[in-house]
Amino acid sequence: MIKFQNKLEKNSQQIERFLDINLPSGNGLSSKLFEAMRYSSISGGKKIRAYLVLETGRFISAINSKTLSKSKYNELIAVGSAIEAIHSYSLIHDDLPAMDNSPVRRGKAANHVKFDDHTAILAGDGLLSWAFQIIGDSNFISNSEKRSEICFVLAKAIGPNGMVGGQQADMDFTENKSLDLNQIEWIQNHKTGALISCCAHVASILLNANNNQKSNLINYANHIGLAFQIADDLLDHDGNEDLMGKPAGQDTKNETPNFVTILGRAIAKKRAIEESNKAINLIQKFKQESENLVSLAKYTVNRNK
Repeated sequence: MIKFQNKLEKNSQQIERFLDINLPSGNGLSSKLFEAMRYSSISGGKKIRAYLVLETGRFISAINSKTLSKSKYNELIAVGSAIEAIHSYSLIHDDLPAMDNSPVRRGKAANHVKFDDHTAILAGDGLLSWAFQIIGDSNFISNSEKRSEICFVLAKAIGPNGMVGGQQADMDFTENKSLDLNQIEWIQNHKTGALISCCAHVASILLNANNNQKSNLINYANHIGLAFQIADDLLDHDGNEDLMGKPAGQDTKNETPNFVTILGRAIAKKRAIEESNKAINLIQKFKQESENLVSLAKYTVNRNK
């Protein structure tokens, strides 16, 4: 696990380098906005989504007996960075008083606490727009058809039929004690899982994966996404706030139904492991080439933050 965490850290540094170089900065009238965008997206988080983009790309190259070129690697970095910017935007908005009202994120003050509510809203909007600017830029992704397809797939994953739709349902039914397991799964597959699944999808587009490879990798990511969310619910239930870098017990405080409240802690843990194993079974037939994706699946349910 230490070896995997070192790889995750190295990946995080590469993504943060791209963000630092390419996110807007300066001392003009918008400087506060730029600072807020950079505050929430650089120097924080594990960058798991970007790691999934890069490792899916490496995996496709390996199983097709091809070398991952420098240019293609740079495209994966750009897309992974854009996805991390989108993830950061979603966290900024999620922490707002009108949503989860969380004062801390990634071990430091939430964006709206560090700055103010309107700056946090606009910083999230800015990160979302910037992400599509990066993907649409021919300097970062050379093939125009791939730029278009990635934009379409990503927009669909985070829009009303994806992440935003899941978040809406999560907010609307926060205190609805009658939600069943299928409804909880629907919410989390959209709120959390859609963007994680998209990571494998966009890498498959960039690396020209065949339909079978793409299907297996998207299914792998679907299982990862569900395992990740169940693990998050477990961490919220009994995790260490100092390690997590955010308040624990938020779901209990907000009376939010989740996998732990529906299934109980023991069964939820079992379900998370089952989802992780399903992900592993989809790709471990490729043996050595799948090592990093297998490690990611295991890490998803064996993390402490």
